[in-house]
Amino acid sequence: MLWLPPAALTADPPALPVDLLLSGQSSGAGPQDVADAGHIEQTMDALATVDRGLAPIVVVPDQLGPRSANPMCVDGALGNSRTWLTEDVPAWVTSHLRVQTAPSAWTIGGFSQGGTCAIQLGAGDPSRFGNLVDVSGELGPSLGSASRTITEGFAGDRAAWAAAQPAALLRAGAPFRATNAFFAVGALDHTYGPVMPVVVRDARAAGMHVATWVVPGGRHSWVTARAALAAGLDWMQSRVGLAPSAG
Repeated sequence: MLWLPPAALTADPPALPVDLLLSGQSSGAGPQDVADAGHIEQTMDALATVDRGLAPIVVVPDQLGPRSANPMCVDGALGNSRTWLTEDVPAWVTSHLRVQTAPSAWTIGGFSQGGTCAIQLGAGDPSRFGNLVDVSGELGPSLGSASRTITEGFAGDRAAWAAAQPAALLRAGAPFRATNAFFAVGALDHTYGPVMPVVVRDARAAGMHVATWVVPGGRHSWVTARAALAAGLDWMQSRVGLAPSAG
């Protein structure tokens, strides 16, 4: 899915930043959730009104694949999801749209499984993504248990699984002096709520510029994600060279 700001629809559009946004993973989940439940069009329309129609171009790829599976945004036994997101999708974007190519102009973000992917790829490929928005993400790629994840997702390779954890990626790539990271979670999300402080600690230790928000009354839902993605993308506006909203 693709959202274009008014500036991108002019006869001579400027080179714009890019937001790559990812849905969560559940039965029937997919890119449409970011629009229907995440209200991303309304969020971006509001941001574009602040700065003369200027806003990032939003791309929402399908990182889940057939039957809303969970290839975990890694290259492995379940498919080359990482390569798809870090090479194939950006190659299409840069060849079809007028966009900025510096990592400082590219944001990877998402909710739940998509949030996990955001910290994985933001930490694992800072030369592509200089910014990340992780809403209600996990500690790392998971199929439910470590044993199942290693067996099915990493073909039994425990070392590959360990290297794919955000904590390991952050340690390996530090310092991240140019990366901006926004983390959010619902105040009533008792499953993923305890994850955020751990990931935030690791991101700060690795040198990322971090902001956080605990959404009052929020649970692990698109109601929370809708507000958190809007806040995170607004926070990113000035960091990708655009005007932030007054709110």
